[in-house]
Amino acid sequence: MKTILRLAALPGLLLGLAIPAFAADTPPAWGKAADNKIYAQQLVNELMAKYPELVVVGLHLTAPGAKAETMIATNLDRVGKLDDDDDIAVAQEHKTVLAPNMKDPHKFEVQVPLKDAAGHFIGGAAGFVFRYNSGDDEVQLHIKALAIRDELAKKTLSPAALLMPIK
Repeated sequence: MKTILRLAALPGLLLGLAIPAFAADTPPAWGKAADNKIYAQQLVNELMAKYPELVVVGLHLTAPGAKAETMIATNLDRVGKLDDDDDIAVAQEHKTVLAPNMKDPHKFEVQVPLKDAAGHFIGGAAGFVFRYNSGDDEVQLHIKALAIRDELAKKTLSPAALLMPIK
């Protein structure tokens, strides 16, 4: 896990708050997935129910008016987490990341750029963590991630639509 201090993304957040700066080892206050009432979260919940081989789904995007890309929806309680360099590279440079989890050898991560229903890249990333056993075909996990991303794309009219509130 990378720890990067991103002061440039924090001025609006810290201004006006009467609290001391956090120590480097203090965990940030991320939002809970259960409290995230946006369309992107609904899509994540649907994917987690449909694909039992998925351990984690995370959707990343720079919200309109925001200066930094964050995790906008996930099944983890990390909503609002600032994106790492690899998440940003996937979103902005349309790179793909295939990587075994260094902490858990039974997980394999695939990150791909997000697309909309028209097939255009929308400046976001989708991270999929699959159940994994040594010897599993990593190329097939990449193909599966692309298929899931394309399924998401069919339900994504625009980046703003992902952030629309739901009940």
